Amino acid sequence: MTKRIGVVAGLTVDHLVSVDHGSKFNELGGPALYAALGARLVDGVVPVLAAALPDDDHRFRNTFAHLGIDTTHCSAIAQLLKVWILNSPEGRRIVTTAPVGDTELESGAAEEEGSDPELAPEFLQGLDGLLRSSPLGELTDADAATVVGVDPHQVPMKREGSAYLRRVLPGGAALLPSRVHLRPLGDDPRAAAARLSEEFSSPVFARLDVEGIYVVDRGRAWHIVDDAVRVEETTGAGDASAASIVAALAAGADPPTAAMFGASVARIALSAWGCTGLLNAVPITQPFNHIHATQEVAP
Repeated sequence: MTKRIGVVAGLTVDHLVSVDHGSKFNELGGPALYAALGARLVDGVVPVLAAALPDDDHRFRNTFAHLGIDTTHCSAIAQLLKVWILNSPEGRRIVTTAPVGDTELESGAAEEEGSDPELAPEFLQGLDGLLRSSPLGELTDADAATVVGVDPHQVPMKREGSAYLRRVLPGGAALLPSRVHLRPLGDDPRAAAARLSEEFSSPVFARLDVEGIYVVDRGRAWHIVDDAVRVEETTGAGDASAASIVAALAAGADPPTAAMFGASVARIALSAWGCTGLLNAVPITQPFNHIHATQEVAP
């Protein structure tokens, strides 16, 4: 049975630079792209996208049409933001491009918060799952049967912590923080994930980079590790993984199995530059081999 998974996020055009690996420019990018591509890799899922599609770059529309991603509820925009995504052993930075005449030195990777997109009521009707990427406000109109996942916004998460999550996380929704999201809550990301799961009575899928995915739900915990992952380039792996977790939950998977789907899709995303691996992959019916879930005692 087909499952419709909504994705609310943004698109960008990316310049990718990775120390010791090289660079690629004007690549399709943005959380909406990677999340939609990740969700579609759970067999039987149709992603339903709410994003602004650019009028000056038809690659996005053509890609989504070719892959069967529903763009009925997308809006139009003249052109997309372009960003530099810089990866090095010291860390990762995302820097917006600037017109000639502005300063050439960026002080950091500050993100503009902006506002949540207006969602038409018909977009939210009939969704089996919904991923909200970097939301700022409350979700009020989703169907009670829709499985909701929230990938938090880094800026208010760092500034407000749990107060921000109380604003954007519906009761029982899945929380999908990265290591960066959890860092302001303490030095131990597993303990932070366990505290959030208890505080919000929600399953938490903590995406911990090379340490895999740590899942906490109703006092139980699982550590998901991929023994066969090989990293070519990291852009978009977190967004793709988050969406595939929501898609698997909506399809009926339990939390550890959903996380194993997320790790499988992350493996695909990490295997090539940008979205190349995700574009060329076919939907999967079960997690990949060499991905293990070990039950643990929650901190």
